[in-house]
Amino acid sequence: MEITIDNVAFTGLEKEPGDVLEAVAAVSDYVRTRGRAVMSVRIDGAQVPPDELAKKLRGKPVAETGALEVATQDIKTLVDNALAELEKVLPDLPQVCMKLAEVFQSQDPDAGYEPFHQLAAIWKTVKERQIQVAAALDIDLNSAIVDGKPVSEHHEELNGLLTEAADAIQNGDSVALGDLLEHELPPRAEMESRIVALLRSRARGDRG
Repeated sequence: MEITIDNVAFTGLEKEPGDVLEAVAAVSDYVRTRGRAVMSVRIDGAQVPPDELAKKLRGKPVAETGALEVATQDIKTLVDNALAELEKVLPDLPQVCMKLAEVFQSQDPDAGYEPFHQLAAIWKTVKERQIQVAAALDIDLNSAIVDGKPVSEHHEELNGLLTEAADAIQNGDSVALGDLLEHELPPRAEMESRIVALLRSRARGDRG
């Protein structure tokens, strides 16, 4: 497997990784010592989202992988830019959910499907940015607690709600989708802001 970091060939692994996930982790450790964090990972030309790295790369044989391409960014720049992006978009997210719920509860629910797909894409980006920032700051989302639960658990619950929404869309169930947007997703949107507040505090060096 050929490894490149920011388009430069890398041969500095200290030992042969057991799988591709271990290789990514080793590269991440290496770039961290140089004040940088992994921004994106491509395997044989296909990008792997941050929240799918473990699922897709754990157990994947190194010998059966042609290329691992990693792009990195300065940690401080990454964290500041990602948190600023999230802090800009998240305050409006609960209201967006409520307004979209009104569309699905109206006489023309079909008008809400495309905006909902856009909302889901935004939410996916929010989660990816949170994962990137946490990785850059070396925060374990299984032990970072917000409102009494690990952030990873909040992510799993959100995934479940978005899966319900996707099922409602597939079934043409605008009533169920409207209920999710009105009652379930706005509190989740507010939770995203609290997760980002935790990440911001950790970025400032507050370990509490």
